[in-house]
Amino acid sequence: MKIIDADSHVMEGERVWDHLPAEFEPRRPRPVTVENAPHLGNLNTYWLVDGQTICRPYGRGAAVVGSPTSSAHAKKKRFSIPSQELTDVEARLRDLDAFGIDVQVLFPSIFLVPLTDDPRFETALIRSYNRFMAHACRQRPDRLKWAAVLPMRDISAAVLEVRAARELDAAAVMTFGTVGHCMLHDPEFDPVWEAASRLRLPVCVHVGWSYPALRDSCEGLFAADNISFTFPLFMGFFSFAGGGILDRFPDLRVAFLEGGGGWLPYFVERMDHYFGAHTANTWGILPKRRPSDYLRTGQIFATCEADELLLPQVLDCLGEDHVMVSADMPHAEAREGSIEELQHRKDVSDAVKEKILWHNPARFYNL
Repeated sequence: MKIIDADSHVMEGERVWDHLPAEFEPRRPRPVTVENAPHLGNLNTYWLVDGQTICRPYGRGAAVVGSPTSSAHAKKKRFSIPSQELTDVEARLRDLDAFGIDVQVLFPSIFLVPLTDDPRFETALIRSYNRFMAHACRQRPDRLKWAAVLPMRDISAAVLEVRAARELDAAAVMTFGTVGHCMLHDPEFDPVWEAASRLRLPVCVHVGWSYPALRDSCEGLFAADNISFTFPLFMGFFSFAGGGILDRFPDLRVAFLEGGGGWLPYFVERMDHYFGAHTANTWGILPKRRPSDYLRTGQIFATCEADELLLPQVLDCLGEDHVMVSADMPHAEAREGSIEELQHRKDVSDAVKEKILWHNPARFYNL
């Protein structure tokens, strides 16, 4: 059975910033290492951006992304540093072979947290990352695909980057569930969705620490991973299925990544419940259909976890033609064995497994 890993990652090293314009070179992110700090759980290297470290393992606002690769955390992984960084494409391919993966779609790690309050600098960082990824994946385009990050705080720059993503052979464009405090169905973002729809680039909404108030409310990584990291994905789903994006752009495809699928039956049922309550009044803007109806338009996809108990219900809710799987290589959750785990499940038929592992991601990413 051929396999497409619909969501794995790059652990960025310093070369990801090689495409920064000269004016931003003095602000180039640098790794800073704290030696002899076992209490940090090997997360002893941080990106320094404009004099501030980006991630923190403790306290309110906790968040970690696992890069840069000079950390003890990265060095202890089963994957080589060049494979994690994608500075050695053949090393990454050897890791894919070890897990039986034919094609892998890659996403960033560093942008899971906001890097700067300066939209121009943020755009420059994103553009540098996208060009690094285009160069790396073009070495083996038959096996390595990537999603272009969008600088959503600058709408004109985001539209230009959608166009660049098409020219650079990206398989998709990527955003998070919110842009700061702003939800994705705000009309100001419509030019981005219009460009993606017109160029036939699917949109990937990925988990991440995009909503400041949620991040500030969480103390410690356990709360952060479960709340401030995950909940913005649900907000993104609302924007597409409840905020009118899919009405305005009926040819747009969107996937919700790395949040599992068990939340979908509950959340869609909840949205349907309130849709019915609000059709009798004029409170706010409603989508044209019940939220559950959008699950049958062919526009919505999601990744599942191989071990989630509710996978049969997710398949029933979203449809067996719209579920994909993520290995999340080489992140700390160590789900790279999830492909084999899914293959051994008894409550999912072999025909559906083949859809999850190959046909669905091939269709979503236009492979």
